[in-house]
Amino acid sequence: MIMNKVLKNSFIGILCIFAIFYWIYSGLKSETEKNNNYVETEDNSDLILKFINKDTCILFDSLIQNSYISYSDTTNITNILKNQATHPISIDEIIDYNTHTFLSLSYNKNSLNNYKTFLKNNDIFNSWDSINTSLTTNYNFSVSELASYINQIGFFTSDSSNYFYIKSDEPYNIISLLHLLKDSNSVKSYNKLKINNLNSFLAGPLFTNKINYYKTLGEFCIFSSDTSSLYNLLNSKKHFSENLTFIQYKNKQHSEYSLNYYSDITQKSDTSIKILSYQLRGEQNGVIANFNIFNFNKTEDSIGKTTIDSTQVESITNEKDIIDQIVEETQNNQQANNLGEITYYLSQGESFRQATVKLKEKLEINGYDYNKVKSDHIYLILKNTGDKLNWNTAVNIYLDKKQPSEGDYFYMQKFYY
Repeated sequence: MIMNKVLKNSFIGILCIFAIFYWIYSGLKSETEKNNNYVETEDNSDLILKFINKDTCILFDSLIQNSYISYSDTTNITNILKNQATHPISIDEIIDYNTHTFLSLSYNKNSLNNYKTFLKNNDIFNSWDSINTSLTTNYNFSVSELASYINQIGFFTSDSSNYFYIKSDEPYNIISLLHLLKDSNSVKSYNKLKINNLNSFLAGPLFTNKINYYKTLGEFCIFSSDTSSLYNLLNSKKHFSENLTFIQYKNKQHSEYSLNYYSDITQKSDTSIKILSYQLRGEQNGVIANFNIFNFNKTEDSIGKTTIDSTQVESITNEKDIIDQIVEETQNNQQANNLGEITYYLSQGESFRQATVKLKEKLEINGYDYNKVKSDHIYLILKNTGDKLNWNTAVNIYLDKKQPSEGDYFYMQKFYY
């Protein structure tokens, strides 16, 4: 009897031990599968590099991208956008009508410092610093001074030609600094640099094409690998601002971003024009990402491919009318969408009260009275659930009561008083 009881208890004990091991194993397996799935479907923080490098593995129609990229990954190139301004897309005024890809990036001295931090965190700073020292010693050229005069940099591709550009409110200072690197073999009307990687020196790996010839045009300094490309660009009769596909694309943008990437990915077999749009905006603790693929109707008229429905084209008799109509729609849309957004992301361990102090500062910089706008215009967006809480509800839940989550953020649509 006692023996049976001992055997019974032993059997139950062994069964319990197996059950515990199975529970632990199942939990670990589930967590591993969850993490693997996350990596496969969600980790696209380096998406901009995949686009630029024309990664053939990207399946555009099923692509899932991160709408928020944290600065916590210090090896990510998106960290260059930290403390960076935004800008309206304006390079269409100087680039060629047939441009099919461009990238515009807000840039200043902070950007250069962010880039150097990126290089250090990826253990590739020494080679950059060696070149920098050489430029300073041999040519008295200061890349830091150059960056302090820059507002925006970027590239664009037209037909088979690649270009890099610098935009500045002080182009005369840019020209003066570039003169220190001027090659004596410069061609008449075009200047040549002694180095061909000034673009990658500022923000590689976003800029990898070799460039050394340049020409100034107003606030822009435009670079290319040869003079013929520059000549064709500067003597083009039509600019990208007149391209109807681009006008339609621009009509879809209602906020300013720190980085704008545009690419025509249309294939011959496609029945519509496909434009890839990827935009990034640096915020307090991370980067907001906006990814879209726009489909515009293909229509042939006297100026080539347009994006107007055939029924609309019948009622519009010439190119100027078409452009005027779309420009008017663009202006109306921009007015309807006001001036963009103000957001503030909460960092890990930051209390609701601490975050409101930072929010107040951000609102005041943008010309808003915190006490006047908070109740009616500011919402708290919860990262994990997507819930949109009005101000009073958020205060009742979180103010000195409950810790918000990292990634929750305050949101306000800009407006006129």
